[in-house]
Amino acid sequence: MSTVPVTMQERIPMPPAMTRRPGPAGPSGSLNFSDVVRILKQRIFLILFIWFFMTGLTAALTWYLQKHYQLFKSETLVEIKSPNVRDPFEVREIVPPVDLLNRYVIDQAQLVKHRRVLDQALLDTRVTSTQWYKYHLEHKNNLIEEMQDELSVTPVPNTSFIAVSFATRNKEDGARIVDTIVDKYIAMIKSESTSVFAAQLARYRTELQQLEGQLKAARAREEEFMSRSMPVPGLGENINVPSKQWEIIATEQARLEAEALQLKAVHDNYQRMDLSQMMLTPAMQASIDQDPLIMNLNSAVMGLEQQLAVLTARAGRNSRDVRNLEMNLAVVRAKLEEVTRRKEEQVRKFHRDSTEAAWLNALQASIRLKDKASEFESLQRDLDSKLATLRTIKADQEVLDHQYEKMWDYVQQLQLLVDSRETVRVSQVGKAVEPLKPSFPRWELNMPVGSFLGLLMGIGLALLLELANTSIRTPRDLVRHVHTPILGTVPDLDDEEVAIERMELAAHAAPRSMIAEAFRTIRTNLLLSSPAERQRTVLVTSAKPEEGKTSVAVNLAISIGQSGRRVLLVDANFHRPGLQNVFPQAKREGLSNILIGRGKLADLASPTELPNLEVLTCGPIPPNPTELLAGRYLAELIGEAAGRYDQVIFDGPPVLLVSDALVLASAVDGVVLVCRAKTASRGTVQRAREQLERVNARVFGAVLNAAQVARGGYFREQMRSYYDYQPEEARLAGTTRALPKTDAGENKEA
Repeated sequence: MSTVPVTMQERIPMPPAMTRRPGPAGPSGSLNFSDVVRILKQRIFLILFIWFFMTGLTAALTWYLQKHYQLFKSETLVEIKSPNVRDPFEVREIVPPVDLLNRYVIDQAQLVKHRRVLDQALLDTRVTSTQWYKYHLEHKNNLIEEMQDELSVTPVPNTSFIAVSFATRNKEDGARIVDTIVDKYIAMIKSESTSVFAAQLARYRTELQQLEGQLKAARAREEEFMSRSMPVPGLGENINVPSKQWEIIATEQARLEAEALQLKAVHDNYQRMDLSQMMLTPAMQASIDQDPLIMNLNSAVMGLEQQLAVLTARAGRNSRDVRNLEMNLAVVRAKLEEVTRRKEEQVRKFHRDSTEAAWLNALQASIRLKDKASEFESLQRDLDSKLATLRTIKADQEVLDHQYEKMWDYVQQLQLLVDSRETVRVSQVGKAVEPLKPSFPRWELNMPVGSFLGLLMGIGLALLLELANTSIRTPRDLVRHVHTPILGTVPDLDDEEVAIERMELAAHAAPRSMIAEAFRTIRTNLLLSSPAERQRTVLVTSAKPEEGKTSVAVNLAISIGQSGRRVLLVDANFHRPGLQNVFPQAKREGLSNILIGRGKLADLASPTELPNLEVLTCGPIPPNPTELLAGRYLAELIGEAAGRYDQVIFDGPPVLLVSDALVLASAVDGVVLVCRAKTASRGTVQRAREQLERVNARVFGAVLNAAQVARGGYFREQMRSYYDYQPEEARLAGTTRALPKTDAGENKEA
């Protein structure tokens, strides 16, 4: 035991942990799988009762309906064949689209219940002789409406059949009525369909004649346009002569323009150079060589050269004749060179002049072709416009041709329908037969459905009762809805197997009881919730009165004292004090005397027969308890008590009723919040926790008091296992004793 007093700074309560609290999950919170299992186990008898009740009610109702309202249903099938006929030019039958056929079957199903069909059926003797007809006639019912309500006509999915059924109390009546209605329906369809198709045929023939007139007018408009606006031959056969000619002229024009550019370049080159610099082409050289004068001079040179060679060989080079002949040869050669020079000049000049003439001729030809191409371009544009108009006329004519062909085919099919007198092909697949067993009620259907609904209703009611109950019943409710740690759970006194006279002294009077063990668990959890120096002073309070906070405070103090720690239990409830009744030997003066400065803790604290426990009563009830608690003497008392005792427990008033609890909560190290199971609501406990947090009080946790044992609850198996685990002599005795006073004294001295 520590006797060193702590300072006021050490006893300043730690601020509450600012944990993030989850938002509300609806009015009653969400349920997980374990919650559902727990609810089902707790309310298993309610679920079984509703299940068996609904099953029995279903059986009784089914028996009653079978006894008084038994029905027999007769049914037949009507085949609705395709409304189309064979194409006269096709071997196979034209199959309509599936969606169109399904729609046709649905339309025919509606016609079966047509008023005209039912009127004809009610006039037939097969219907008037039935018990159904006589019963409804006697009760003056509207027979048409009754027959429409009881007649069932439904298309069979993915087939071309419709099922026609009728339920009556007499086995024979249903088959007669069904056969009569089907016969009247088929007769009405066959009688009316021919006239309907004949009227359609006349209307479409008129439209066909109108289309034929429009088609003739379109063809005449095309011929007139061709003769008036398309004079070009061959245009109608997609041969565009102007376009071809324009293409040829454009190609030739391009070639001449290129040639003119080339000739101009050559001419410009010749103009910039001297004639003597112009190179002689092979053609020009051939023209020079073929000149008659040059040819003669060349022949003369060749002849003189031969003569000179012969004469030189005979007479020698120094002969006079040889020298004369050489002089003549030189004269002829000079003349040849002169003539050749003049001829080359003439040829070069002629070539230059001819190049200029060729360039000018090509340029003029290109200009003429360009004008011709412009004429053909204008002609082609005009023809393109006329061809576009012609294509529009042909497109309109093709649309009219297509419409005419479709209309003509449809008129031919209508004509075949009218001529064949089988416009609607419907037939009954066999006659309706008498049923072997009733169709209503059905035991094999009613019993499983009723039993399942009963089980579903039982489970739903159990869950609904759970969600509608907003009281705190389990520790899980405290954690989930109040968001407060749970220090422990105290079982209800009625569920305890050990006899306990006073709940306030259970931890001492029955130390081996489940309740005593619960308070020891609360003591352990409290000691482990924070460091010892931060929980020297503890306030035990509740949200509202009658939740057992005094019992929890006393038993918690007893349990802490049994662990060897010195405990001071203070009655701080000036509105309804309770410790004086638990410890009648305690002094009458108490807390109020200390708070007004007329008493000391050492003088007014009363020892008890319980180990390590002393009690300070509330003393005389003051008129202003809140102002009294807010004075300076409370802090001095807490400091002195923390120095004398290991643990100081205050039994305070309810938080939501008076403000005394908030003043005390702000002065002590922490608060223990007591909630009575099935009495405290979630909202009140939440508001109490919020009030304590507003004054910076630290809530160590909550204690769930008077938790009742229930099927699927928390303590059924725990209690059974706990008492089975006790020593054999304690279980045989059925109860346990408190420790003797000598033991308590020894513990106190220790």
